[in-house]
Amino acid sequence: MSGEAGADPTASDLNDLPGLAAELVRIETENPPGNERPCAEFVVEWFDHRGIDATLFEEPSAQRPQAVAEVGDREDGPTLVLNGHTDVVPAGDREAWTHDPYAGAIADGRLHGRGSADMKTGIALAMVTARDLAPEIESGDLDGSLVVHAAMGEETGDPGTASLLDAGYGGDAAVVLEPTGFRVGTRAKGVATFRVGVAGAAAHASHPDEGANAIDAARPVLVAIDEYDARLRERVDDLVGRAYATVTELSAGTDSNMAVLPERAELLLDRRILPDERFEDVEAELDDLFAGVEREAGVETDRELVMHYASAGIADDSPLAERLRRLSADRADAPTEPWGMAAATDAREFVERGIDAVIWGPGDLSKAHAVDECIDLADAATGLEILKTATREVLSES
Repeated sequence: MSGEAGADPTASDLNDLPGLAAELVRIETENPPGNERPCAEFVVEWFDHRGIDATLFEEPSAQRPQAVAEVGDREDGPTLVLNGHTDVVPAGDREAWTHDPYAGAIADGRLHGRGSADMKTGIALAMVTARDLAPEIESGDLDGSLVVHAAMGEETGDPGTASLLDAGYGGDAAVVLEPTGFRVGTRAKGVATFRVGVAGAAAHASHPDEGANAIDAARPVLVAIDEYDARLRERVDDLVGRAYATVTELSAGTDSNMAVLPERAELLLDRRILPDERFEDVEAELDDLFAGVEREAGVETDRELVMHYASAGIADDSPLAERLRRLSADRADAPTEPWGMAAATDAREFVERGIDAVIWGPGDLSKAHAVDECIDLADAATGLEILKTATREVLSES
């Protein structure tokens, strides 16, 4: 049964982790364009049927709502947030997949499909943890409260998690349930994507000297970016690696006659930001970079920010990080040394608000965004036990 076609959140086969994760995969939530509503509605209905308070949160977009659930009383002790995002990157050519990316197929002990690793299984872990621990929390055997986020827009930097936190759905600590192979991430790179325009002057290709080809003008810009990238690679964070500047797209003349010199070229610049770098400093570096190109090569450019994910970092020995390292080493033989994530995550939204957030979960990050994405269900089951134990320990500390 497909979630898009109206899966029944009350069905008994959605009580266990594999069935629930598979159903979440079946609900297609590709971003772009951002089709999170069916999944958010499913999550809310699933919680409602199991007696857990849940809300369909229609900010920042009523068309792309989020789901949030709460168990327990914030006044009674610590609050732990379990954060996941409902959107997935597009599946691309479905014929290239061994299993239909939205069939939620379970085969050979694995759940297959887009979002199985990144991160519908993570959301399912959070949902089942909240359901299973609700009796202990509500009876007072565990203090404090648990909050579950099923956020929108993470894949494109939309303020889903940010809006949930700003609305009061925060806590004292958070687990961002990305697939890390049970490694505990305390740092993550940020990224800023800029659209850079390069000016030329249109002319007929039969008289090229009467114009200025924007493609030619882009050459010194590309050289300058390469030189900037070489300098950035000397900046290294011991957990997340190097800073980078990479051109990921270049276009010119695509909307014009093929016999006309393009009057404008555009490129996308991807700048990976280390935890100790400030976004303001990155912008200042780019100001200097493009001013130098204009000064030395006479090339005029303009720049627009397309997307920005801030970097994030907390103390490597934070209590939550140490707890998850210990449990993951004991139960999943995971490494215990500090680790950071080279990709950006919503952990930044918590850290910016003074909330310790770690990045942790079962699954192989290399499977995320890839054809034939999948997750080992035995690892998912281990992850559930680790998460439930960690949550119990956190809510026993008041």
